[in-house]
Amino acid sequence: MRALSEQRAIIESFRTRAGLLFSAAAVTASVLGPRALHGQRWDPAIWLAMLCFLGVAAAALGIFWPREWESVVDPRQVIETYIEAGEVASVEELHRDLSIYMHDDFIENEHGLEQFGVLLQIASGLLTLEVILWMIATVIRF
Repeated sequence: MRALSEQRAIIESFRTRAGLLFSAAAVTASVLGPRALHGQRWDPAIWLAMLCFLGVAAAALGIFWPREWESVVDPRQVIETYIEAGEVASVEELHRDLSIYMHDDFIENEHGLEQFGVLLQIASGLLTLEVILWMIATVIRF
């Protein structure tokens, strides 16, 4: 049970970090963008910086998007399966089956957390690239 609670905290941590990355990308675009856009035409660096910003936004959205995380046991299902069944299950059997069920949920959630980690790494890389591209575009303009 504690492992599932810790996973819940990790999910919120990923979402907080994704929000910070998206905020940093937005601030970068709003501060460096106008200086780089001062002129008539857009250089490739500007287009690439805008694409990086959109990539950070998409990765953050992938983390923010609601998912069904397995973290609770349905009490109705437990009662129907173990108590109201033809043969009442022993306490040991109930503990054993619940432990197996929660472990399966933990493993299933781990796959989602791995996806969050990949999305966060992509967003971080794109943010770094966005900053570099905006700086290049600004230098080219002046």
